[in-house]
Amino acid sequence: MKFGLKKQGITLIALSSLYGVAAVASTVPGVGIESIRFINSVKKQLQVIMPKDKYVLDPKSPLYEPIMDNVIKSSYLADAISTIDSYNIAEKEKFTPLYTDFTNQWFTNKWQPVIDQKQEIDFYDIAMDMIKFDQAIAKEFQSYGYVNTGTQWIFHKNGIKEMFSSDLKQNAIKQQSVWDQDDYEELIQSTGPGLTGMKVKQSPGTKLVNNKVWFLNEQIDSIKYAISIQTLQNPFVNKNLKADDVADYVTIDDLYHPNFTRGLTMAQATFIIMLSAIIITPTGLGIGIWKYKKWEKTEAQEGAGE
Repeated sequence: MKFGLKKQGITLIALSSLYGVAAVASTVPGVGIESIRFINSVKKQLQVIMPKDKYVLDPKSPLYEPIMDNVIKSSYLADAISTIDSYNIAEKEKFTPLYTDFTNQWFTNKWQPVIDQKQEIDFYDIAMDMIKFDQAIAKEFQSYGYVNTGTQWIFHKNGIKEMFSSDLKQNAIKQQSVWDQDDYEELIQSTGPGLTGMKVKQSPGTKLVNNKVWFLNEQIDSIKYAISIQTLQNPFVNKNLKADDVADYVTIDDLYHPNFTRGLTMAQATFIIMLSAIIITPTGLGIGIWKYKKWEKTEAQEGAGE
């Protein structure tokens, strides 16, 4: 009996502790893991489209500032504005000024000092910064959960409320939907490529995969345009670049298709498991410690009796 108490106590302590740790650990993936997989697939394509040290903007080129101030800056804005459903008037009126102000501030903070100092600018670095920019837009205006772990989301302000929001579920369905790429692009009206940059006039908004395929292919066209300008010198450090050197277009099959609703369901389920651990773990530890203490007391009494 006394050894049974010891075994029961240790088992309860161990299992309760493991359950608590596992419950917290299970909250990590959530929606954010789907975003990470998608982002990694985008990075993989960018490493093909704009490999590091290949397209480096020459500060001595007369096109240096026009490209940065017009083409690149407008690409940031187009990247953001294209995610707005412009056929939804309320969404367009709400987010267009917010995204515009956010973009202008981001670009100024990141690139204006570099431009002022006339430093070489690698398009690969711009591409990587645009990923951070996209994440910042999602965090600021969409959902903290899209770009953070489930655990961080739970403890973020209004995180739990947001996690169980029907609006977020609808947004997740919209974000993860994948259309035929031609059908998607028929609804986008934009200008570019050119020295005046890109401007999005109409967009069906973020069907995340479709939107990113469109944007990456626009960047491919912009690089081809910059290399092929006949009236001015190639603006890159490498003057031997040719349009034929530019990567092929991206397709929807080249990117990971995130399942945000699966991630959302997982986040909700693991949150409930974590809640159960708040009750089960302390209770199990308490009973386990009580049994172990009872065994120690029995051992002490038997030792004194001898």
